[in-house]
Amino acid sequence: MYEVGYTTGTFDLLHRGHYEILKKCKLYCKKLIVGLVSDELGIRQKRRPVLEFEHRKTILENSKYVDAVVKFDGSSKQEDYLKMHFEVLFISDEYYKKLEYTTFQDNFPHIPVIYFPVTGGVSTSQIFKNMVFRFLEDTSTRAASINGDILAVEWKNGKNIIVKPVKISSDEVGNTKNNYLLPVPPPRNWKMINCDKRMFPNVTGVNPNRELEIFKMISGKDWFPGFQVQKKETDNYEKREEVMCEMELDKKVELMNYKRKNGKETYWILQEDGGETLTRYLQKEDGTSVFMRVREIIHEMRDLGIVHGDLHSGNILIKDGNVSIIDFGWCLHKSFEMEEDERHYYKEMLESNFDLIHFRESLVHDMLEDEIPACLMESEN
Repeated sequence: MYEVGYTTGTFDLLHRGHYEILKKCKLYCKKLIVGLVSDELGIRQKRRPVLEFEHRKTILENSKYVDAVVKFDGSSKQEDYLKMHFEVLFISDEYYKKLEYTTFQDNFPHIPVIYFPVTGGVSTSQIFKNMVFRFLEDTSTRAASINGDILAVEWKNGKNIIVKPVKISSDEVGNTKNNYLLPVPPPRNWKMINCDKRMFPNVTGVNPNRELEIFKMISGKDWFPGFQVQKKETDNYEKREEVMCEMELDKKVELMNYKRKNGKETYWILQEDGGETLTRYLQKEDGTSVFMRVREIIHEMRDLGIVHGDLHSGNILIKDGNVSIIDFGWCLHKSFEMEEDERHYYKEMLESNFDLIHFRESLVHDMLEDEIPACLMESEN
């Protein structure tokens, strides 16, 4: 058994998964120190913690598995080691082989890093999503997809809106180029594809600036909810510098996500409530007219040279009979700066009517195949 062990985390809305990891850590050491993420770091990394630092600190200090709590402001594990001289470092396996920990092991090979599997089915993000989702249901607010970066709130004029933060790194500011030279990923929600994360990293839109640019282009279309864009101040961005061309693909993705999370520019997209998702609508209404309208919209997008790239029932909203399309984070357009392979991929998607095909494929998972209306199954040729 080691004398002193160390782990870090936000430990927001403490749940079973947190306690199971703390319990496992304590089995390996006599004294367990927790580096508790500060409120400021939490905002930079992901979102403002629901519980403030002192609140989370008090809860941890009253856990039988924790012996000491220190504030963690984003210092490197090397710096933490030099301060606390711990004998073992613990972390969840979602950080396995991440640059921060491989670098630490390279510098301090005598200090073991123990990775614990994340408890399935429970996470603070999921609890947070459930809270938001229940709030929306309780207040009869109809929103689109709810995830860690999308919230529904009240607009000043009384309309419900969805707020989506978009962070852009310095590599992406003012251009629509894929600066990372990564393979073009398939849609996140295309369940027919069991993609390799190394080959198809989950990087929304490859360049988030593309999403902002496409919004300008489709503003005013009756199939796109009204929106506003607010630029927010961003502090403490991109402190780490690496030479990406010398990095392996997984480390390129890690650096890219780091730079984006600490982006040079942050925008809030304030999008008007477009109604309820097609998934919910179909639970109570016949969708034939909606499907016909979706097909018309797909044709209009194709005529504009737009490939949505991730069209499924969760990204289609219905309100007062009007159909709208949202979530253009995976979008491609002929005006974007593209490498030759990406331009070829875009042209192929456009010519093959990828959006309609992907929409049909996604519906197979939402309903019986024989329930998909004939208007969506007709040949496009």
